[in-house]
Amino acid sequence: MAERFHLEVVTPQGAVVDEDVVELTAPGIDGEFGVLPRHARYMTALGVGELRYVTATGQDGLLAVAGGFAEVGPLGVSVLAQTAEEAQEIDIARAEAAVQRAQARLATPDEETDSRRAGFALERSLTRLHVAKARGIKPTRSAIETTEMPIPGERSAVD
Repeated sequence: MAERFHLEVVTPQGAVVDEDVVELTAPGIDGEFGVLPRHARYMTALGVGELRYVTATGQDGLLAVAGGFAEVGPLGVSVLAQTAEEAQEIDIARAEAAVQRAQARLATPDEETDSRRAGFALERSLTRLHVAKARGIKPTRSAIETTEMPIPGERSAVD
């Protein structure tokens, strides 16, 4: 029997993963890190990216995670994430729309644009799409259109 450790992934909405695993790879704030059985104690802030693991029964697990903390202890790994989504939970259309919104904000920033927040939203949405596609979930067939709200006091081209 292969050595294993316990993995627990929890978000504010509840437990996402609670099982024995043989390996884990996660996005730390300073880069990706890996954990195998009997790993040294370790704690880090989570970045945005894919949390991949292999269960004790040989099944691959994949989550899109963003923000939070991971702690490696003698009994296993505890991940407290702001968000952690399995591929089947990801709304592709919503993620694609979020990518377009973030790209638009970054392409034409103004004094009210929080570029750091828009960059985080773009990275998170691209990760969600990658996780969904890696699990065979198809993207939407038609392009998502966004509409701009008119600015009060400005005349439109059709006026």
